[in-house]
Amino acid sequence: MINYRNEAAFSKALVTALRNKGWFVQRIESGETGKGIADIYTVSPTGVAMWLELKRVHMNIPSKINFVDIPWRPGQQAWLSVLHTYKQKVFTLACFDNGILRIPHHTVWQQNLVLIDECTYYKDIRSLVT
Repeated sequence: MINYRNEAAFSKALVTALRNKGWFVQRIESGETGKGIADIYTVSPTGVAMWLELKRVHMNIPSKINFVDIPWRPGQQAWLSVLHTYKQKVFTLACFDNGILRIPHHTVWQQNLVLIDECTYYKDIRSLVT
């Protein structure tokens, strides 16, 4: 069971884990940034850059249905999808009570419903960062 009480706690743990593995990490989230901009910009030790939107969803990833509702705010998906059209690596990391889904932004997910089969599952931050 994942035990982050909110998105800020998830973000802090993720940033620490990435930096400990040698990643460059820049938090972007701020009241001053543009509408929809991702929470984190990061570059791996091998030079792979990614934009990450973070979400904390207080439920288990469903096992009997193949979709989940992600609480994106207006403008977030559009911003992420535009970056994807410029060949940027862009993901939402949705932290659930029983794991983390890495959600691609090759599309705008209608009504914020994401097909679980199109996501990558991670048991925890440790398995995500290795």
